[in-house]
Amino acid sequence: MASLPATRRFSVDEYYQMAAAGILSEDDRVELIEGEIIEMAAIGSRHAACVMRLTRLFSLGVGDAALVLVQNPVRLSDLSEPQPDLALLKPRADYYAAAHPGPDDVLLIVEVADSSVVYDRTVKTPLYARAGIREFWLVDLERQQVEVSREPAAGSYHAAQVHGRGDRLAVDALPQIQISVEAILGD
Repeated sequence: MASLPATRRFSVDEYYQMAAAGILSEDDRVELIEGEIIEMAAIGSRHAACVMRLTRLFSLGVGDAALVLVQNPVRLSDLSEPQPDLALLKPRADYYAAAHPGPDDVLLIVEVADSSVVYDRTVKTPLYARAGIREFWLVDLERQQVEVSREPAAGSYHAAQVHGRGDRLAVDALPQIQISVEAILGD
């Protein structure tokens, strides 16, 4: 019986050592997911516009109640450090200069999917649930909807809703912020 070769998984520390050694550069669009270095899809104009809208909406809405993290790392474990499109974080005086935020620091993670919706649903959603991220939004640009997932337990989210145009969303941790799906998706 033939066996498949084993894959080599990398830790977050080894991932950073590769960057320090010049194997990975700042210009590489990669993230570490469950020990594998994943090349991220190119950011198209619809995706970029949606991230800019989200950044503006949340920056104006949260005030001092949260920090808005845009396409920067969140360290979920020793094997995973994704770079979500947007995250809302608990405020910290050092703005996370001492270390990247971890699961306990995250109020919300948002991923915007233009061409990556299957990957985001099958890989990113369970990854965030396993890490205990309490709320995750997946903006599906193709279907023009926002999937809201809450209540992570046992590697999955136990509360999920799909919202379309005409709906308003609030972050559980910051219910005072109300955002319309139209404002997220644009025209």
